[in-house]
Amino acid sequence: MNPPLDLLDVALGLADLLDELRVEYAFGGAIAQNYWGTVRATDDVDILVALPRIRFQEVERRLNETGFTMIDPQGRPKPISVESMVAQERERHLFVVYKDLVKVEVFLPFLQLQHSILRRAVKLTLGNRAVPISTAEDIILLKMAFHREKDLLDVRGILWNQGGKLDLAYLREWAQKTLADERIAELETWIERYRAARRDPSR
Repeated sequence: MNPPLDLLDVALGLADLLDELRVEYAFGGAIAQNYWGTVRATDDVDILVALPRIRFQEVERRLNETGFTMIDPQGRPKPISVESMVAQERERHLFVVYKDLVKVEVFLPFLQLQHSILRRAVKLTLGNRAVPISTAEDIILLKMAFHREKDLLDVRGILWNQGGKLDLAYLREWAQKTLADERIAELETWIERYRAARRDPSR
């Protein structure tokens, strides 16, 4: 299921821009979730981008040229600046831009897992073209790390929908590297529960 047209246009425009600049990226968030789990509505775009600071200037220029903005403290649109990109990256390892009413969170990789996510991203159809999408296993790992209620619901949806197609060895390896013990145990419980339910649909 594709996202709403305005969000789809923004995502595809961003993909065109990054492809033009030959920057590695992968869509995550609800866009990726909708390929692997339970479809849900979204009003923003999450994207992981391998963007070193040395390239901030050219990305800033292209984002401004294609109509992206930032928001000032009073909630008004303002031009994107390298200074704002750097300040946000230092604070949160991401920066936020807008295209019309669509919010885009641009995550910059700082964890080993995020580099793995970029390497493993798979090309899937979004709108009228193929773009890199974060895998089901990587979305599960990220959502277990965030551990909000909506994230846990998404994890369960992916485990149910993907069934025996998940790479459990990879999932368990990176869970050991990135998650606290209690979250690893929680994930293992759900894996076994959904595997059992698929073997016995009457459960």
